[in-house]
Formats: sequence, structure tokens, C-alpha cells
Amino acid sequence: MANICLIDDEKALNQVLKIYLERDGHSVVPYYCIQDIYKRTNWYSLYDLYIIDIMLPDGSGTELLKKIKDKNKNIPVVLISARGECIDRVLGFEMGCDDYLAKPFLPAELCYRVSNLLKSNNMSPEKLIKFNSYYLDKSKREIYTEQQIQISVTSKEFDIILYFLTHPSVAISRDQLLTDIWGESYYGYYRVVDNHVKNIRRKLPKFHLETIYGFGYRCIL
Repeated sequence: MANICLIDDEKALNQVLKIYLERDGHSVVPYYCIQDIYKRTNWYSLYDLYIIDIMLPDGSGTELLKKIKDKNKNIPVVLISARGECIDRVLGFEMGCDDYLAKPFLPAELCYRVSNLLKSNNMSPEKLIKFNSYYLDKSKREIYTEQQIQISVTSKEFDIILYFLTHPSVAISRDQLLTDIWGESYYGYYRVVDNHVKNIRRKLPKFHLETIYGFGYRCIL
């Protein structure tokens, strides 16, 4: 449904929220500090909604909120905070946040608020993404040919394809793919990335994933 950026340095909570949001059909990219997201090219245009912890190890989430709203004031931003102080809530809304949750909170409540924000702000992203003679349906998590023939892909293959589509022409390392697709806690070998890319190339031969030897891949649209 939506491509969500989740920034919280509490790794356990970050992973739990990611799982819950993905169960609702969203694609979630987790970050643990502000500098991590700044490393992404055109980071402010990659996501449909942001969930940001106010207290991050390298700065305040309100600083990132301001940068996001300066780029596009219509992108929904949810602030979360362990302090739960009224001044943080007021400051957040004054700076343009669309919702605020004080920790601890139920992951299901966050999912509910995210769903309402996407509806009320009319920010539900386009269902179909056209690329290289294919269509990707974000809401159904399905891929079709131009002749409307469905291509069978696994959940991880879908996530990888969508990830590359939101990072066109960017060199993506295997390590970055392991972190952003499989999660920070995954300790598998890089070969799993190569195997998934191999399967994607076989299933979508017109989708060009360029190999960057010794590093990773780049999507050429």
C-alpha cells in the first residue's frame, strides 16, 4: 500500500513495528539514526509516509521533520517519543507533524493511525508502477506483464524489485540489501541476495539489474 520510512534507534521496537506495518501490506525501510537516511540519494522523495522517533542518537527527529516538510508539506509524518511531554507534542504539531504517539504504545495503534493518515491525507500511492514492460501493483503486491499476465514472485522478490524501483540508477550494495530487505538482525550470507536477483532476472528478463562486481547491483530503467 505505502512505502514507509521508519526511524527509531531502539532496534527491537523498530523490527516489531516493521513486522506489524508489513502485515498491513506496507513496504517498510528501517533506519536507526538520521545520518543513515541522509546517505540515501533523494531520500526525501522515496517514501509515502515517515515514522520518526524524536530522540535519536545523532540529533532530534524534529530536525528531520522540518526538512521533510520543507521538501513536501503533504507527506504524512508521525512522531513517536519516549518522553511523552506536552511540549514535545505541541512542538511537533507546530512544526507540521501529522500525528504523535507517546511510548509505550501498541503497534496495532500505530498501524491504525498510519492507515487513517493515508486515507485522510489522500496520500495512498498509485497502485500501479509501470517499468520495463511490466506493471507492479503495490496494494496487491503482484506483478504483471503488459498483456496483464501475472508473474509469480515471492514476497522477498517483490520487496527487492520495489526497492530497486524506488532507488533507480543507484548503486546498491549486497550489504545494504541484506539490511533493508532482510533486516538488521539477519545474519545470512550474501549469496541469498545473488540467488534472489538471479530468480528475478529469470522471471522478469526485461527488468535490467546491472551487476556491480564486488559490490552489488544497480537498477537501469
